[in-house]
Amino acid sequence: MHTSKLPDSIRSLVEELQIVEVTWQGVPIQVPKFAIYAILSMPLFDRVIFQNGRQIGLLQFGRYTIPVLDPFKANVDPSPKYAVIMSHSRDNLFGLYAYTADHIESGINLPIFHGSVSRIVKAYI
Repeated sequence: MHTSKLPDSIRSLVEELQIVEVTWQGVPIQVPKFAIYAILSMPLFDRVIFQNGRQIGLLQFGRYTIPVLDPFKANVDPSPKYAVIMSHSRDNLFGLYAYTADHIESGINLPIFHGSVSRIVKAYI
């Protein structure tokens, strides 16, 4: 069987995990880049609701209502510096949610065999 070398433009997708480090209140959270749908600077909530005793911001984009959550399950800050929108799917269902962030660092890569890769990816697959 003939094998071909992967083009350089996609080789890193199978050799490294690209990570975005989201920092909220001084605590870094590592998110796989493939889970991030968008990053909004200075988001303005369309509404704020209380659900299960927790304040949640809502962003409305067309047919999507995106809940913006504090990553540590506190009440959402009404004026975060960033909203990191992440996608999730279960079976045939697709949804979006966002975490608040003070700082975002991208361009971090881990070799796919690094011990932390499975822990970082676990919540997103």
